[in-house]
Amino acid sequence: MPERSLLSSLSITTEIDVVRCRQQAKRIAEWIGLGNVEQIRIATSVSELARNIYQYAAQGRFDFYLTRNARGELDSLQFEALDQGKGIEALQAILDGTYVSPTGMGIGLRGAQRLMDDFTIETSSRGTRIVAAKHFPPRPFPSSAERARFQAEHHEKEPLDPYTAMRAQHEDLLVASDELRRKQHELEGTNLELENTNKGVVALYSELEKASQELKEASEAKSRFFSNMTHEFRTPINIIENISKLLLTGVDGSLNDEQTKQVRFISDAASELSILVNELLELAEVQSGRMTIAVEPFSLLAFMAKLEAFTSALSLRYPQVSYRIDLPAEDIVLHSDQNRLFQILRNLISNAFKYTPQGSVRVKCYHTGEDALEFMVADTGIGISEDNQRRVFDEFYRIKTSGLKHIEGTGLGLSLAQKIATLLKGQLDLSSQEGAGSKFYVRLPIQYAGGHEGDDQALDLSGTTILLIDDSDADRYIISKALAAFDPVLIEAESAKASMDKLNAIRPDIIFLDLDLPDISGEDLLESMDWSMHRRVLVNTAKQLSEADRARLAPFCHGVLHKSEPDYVEQLLRQVKSLSGSLKHDRS
Repeated sequence: MPERSLLSSLSITTEIDVVRCRQQAKRIAEWIGLGNVEQIRIATSVSELARNIYQYAAQGRFDFYLTRNARGELDSLQFEALDQGKGIEALQAILDGTYVSPTGMGIGLRGAQRLMDDFTIETSSRGTRIVAAKHFPPRPFPSSAERARFQAEHHEKEPLDPYTAMRAQHEDLLVASDELRRKQHELEGTNLELENTNKGVVALYSELEKASQELKEASEAKSRFFSNMTHEFRTPINIIENISKLLLTGVDGSLNDEQTKQVRFISDAASELSILVNELLELAEVQSGRMTIAVEPFSLLAFMAKLEAFTSALSLRYPQVSYRIDLPAEDIVLHSDQNRLFQILRNLISNAFKYTPQGSVRVKCYHTGEDALEFMVADTGIGISEDNQRRVFDEFYRIKTSGLKHIEGTGLGLSLAQKIATLLKGQLDLSSQEGAGSKFYVRLPIQYAGGHEGDDQALDLSGTTILLIDDSDADRYIISKALAAFDPVLIEAESAKASMDKLNAIRPDIIFLDLDLPDISGEDLLESMDWSMHRRVLVNTAKQLSEADRARLAPFCHGVLHKSEPDYVEQLLRQVKSLSGSLKHDRS
């Protein structure tokens, strides 16, 4: 409890004493330098409590105190209202505003409480004690001489002119009325600004929805174009390939050396175009959700033997590169799509050879747990720079290097491999250092989960507004890419300040919140949100969180995602699916 000094004490035995208490409270507030409005608030609170004492307890006392902080400065005006009446019944109901009385009892008590900063009540059949305080910025504490002079000038039983007291109270009412009128004008102005802002936000939201729909239609049109185009290309490409083979075999007569060379160029070009067409078709199937997953049991050792046969044949084209396939110590039966998994690893192994001018390629399988496997494809090649690591999974992107100018490929292999890994409920990652080689990791469950290839596609976020609050462009990009297939309305904010308007005006359905923001901490922003928003928040952080940290965050969010977790994207989708499901349940 802060140190305090008694300044004035007044007894209440008559109705005049109620008026005297009010006047004394206003004098003290004026003497310590409070503004007119604060003086009236304190005086009104004291007046209501003094009237309650006189009306319900017949007599009592008011004590006024000045309190000082640790530096000895004056920082609040405090008073105690004491009586020996019968106590206050239904106190909590009165303070909550739920108590109804035909005499109006309780209205003054609740009003007095709202006018003060601190307000505590102790009541029983032996009486009531109320302690209240008004805080203000610290200022010099009055000296003993100053306090004594005030006490001498305003002693308890000084003459009271009822007319003067009534006129002073009337003036206070006019000041309070003027203050209320000013506040009303300010409130009306603020409401008008909010209304105009909301109109702008609604218009912006409408534009975002329109843009989102246009993007969705454009994406669908692109997928249809890819699919139709590639189907149309297949027939002429097959004709070119087959006729080239006939010419090279000499069925219709032998070719001279120059003609053979020319036909081989045609055949090789047709083969490359055929690969591009097939990859485009598969990419369109993945993006449209039409790619099927054929789950079947198969032996891991038999699968690795198939990989070794492929790698052995491929290595003949790269005499400067050695390879090694590390077989697992024991066989395991996988329940997944063998052909799709082979397609992923075939792309990774082909890339490893392509980007290793001289060195080695290694393929290994790890049993990382009871229900998961991890395949690693490592090379000692040119490596991938940090900037390129963010882009190698983009469609049609190929690493440019001065040392390797004639690398075959379409730039679709890694993008397609990553999407197929996701369909297999797995994940494709890489670690690399420029000039020191690369390692690609494929993690997937031994038992394909869900029993149906469309589980992730069943997630429908159309019409769901998702706000990404994160200062990292890369982290926002990862979330956007992971959720893009499910058609949400994505809104981004790079700081807490930039998110404020979006939080309050749009009220997103799902909020991804980074804890390390450039202006204020994510935890502070989280605590400032209203309780109804907390259950929409997914904390998305790279910070190492202890159990205590997680327990502290738990009441303020739906869940916590860690950016460095190996199955981050899978956890993200699972949390979003859970959260979107609860939102739909709330709406129904």
